[in-house]
Amino acid sequence: MDAIRITDVVKRYPEFTLGPINMSVGQGEFFGIFGPPSTGKTSVLKLILGLLTPDEGQVEIAGRDAAEMEVSARGISMVFQNLALFPHMTGRENIIFPLKERGASEAEIAERLDLVSEVLHVSHILHKNPAQMSGGERQRIALGRAFAAQSRAMLLDEPIAALDARLREEMRVELKRLQRENNQTFVYVSHDEEEVMAISDRVAVIVGGRIAQIGTPEEVYNEPCSLAVAEVIGSPPMNFFEGRFSAEGLRFESDVLETDIQVVCTTQKGGAGTLGVRPEDIWLGESEGNPSFKVRVSTVEPLGGYTIINARIQTDHQDPRPGASGSGGRRLAVGQSRCPTAASVLRQGLAALVVC
Repeated sequence: MDAIRITDVVKRYPEFTLGPINMSVGQGEFFGIFGPPSTGKTSVLKLILGLLTPDEGQVEIAGRDAAEMEVSARGISMVFQNLALFPHMTGRENIIFPLKERGASEAEIAERLDLVSEVLHVSHILHKNPAQMSGGERQRIALGRAFAAQSRAMLLDEPIAALDARLREEMRVELKRLQRENNQTFVYVSHDEEEVMAISDRVAVIVGGRIAQIGTPEEVYNEPCSLAVAEVIGSPPMNFFEGRFSAEGLRFESDVLETDIQVVCTTQKGGAGTLGVRPEDIWLGESEGNPSFKVRVSTVEPLGGYTIINARIQTDHQDPRPGASGSGGRRLAVGQSRCPTAASVLRQGLAALVVC
């Protein structure tokens, strides 16, 4: 039985319509929801929690119609993006609030508080009120309150966005560990693709108020089902190029690239299309058996483990003078080309490349 199931749900706003949304979250699954800002991700969580009522469709919690359940009866806790801490309570009082409300014993409260405090590193701020805490400290207290509740499912809306980079990485590991150890259902929303892909069992990509694709992180990254998904998944993003496929669908032809690109494609034969190559499938220098083309490097971003190179494709009609945009001199080789329903090779203009 699914922990959460959403069927044909639509929520209308004056200038935006969310849905129809169809998705299911298994018991004990870490389910990520990713998409650009203002695409309806938080609204999905509020529909599950019961803070919003769908205009159409059905939300089920553990097999029951959520419309027949009070919010308190759903057994779901949520970490809001604005945290929603009680300002008159200390960190300790905020964390143990749901335990007190359900009548937990003092021994249980003390045990849960110790566990949560150790995992989230909040022991030193339990005596503070939210106004005395930093943004990251308040976020950890909000996480602690949700963990302490031991609810059926936990909804997390950008839960670690306010933390510094090193603590975010640490918290990602801790969140996944806690979720697995407790076999708890997590629905995790973020506009940070790396964050969602790193910890989720499955990911729903929302674009324009609709779920564009649901799959494992590997499926969403390697097999985007549409151009919309290919555009938002990947950092640096996938490079796109318009062109046409050969009659047999095995080569991609372009007026800008010097040579055709070999692809594996059975759905696009002899027609116009868009081809995509991930930055890590492009490298400096020529490679025997792989197509190459000339570019002018504009900027280099050394990031330690890898370097991002921004470059422009050189075409015959571009200004050949030294220093002119598109002129100059490095060759790039392309390999491992993919052909999903849409996706592409190098957008005419800037191309983001990764050299490992």
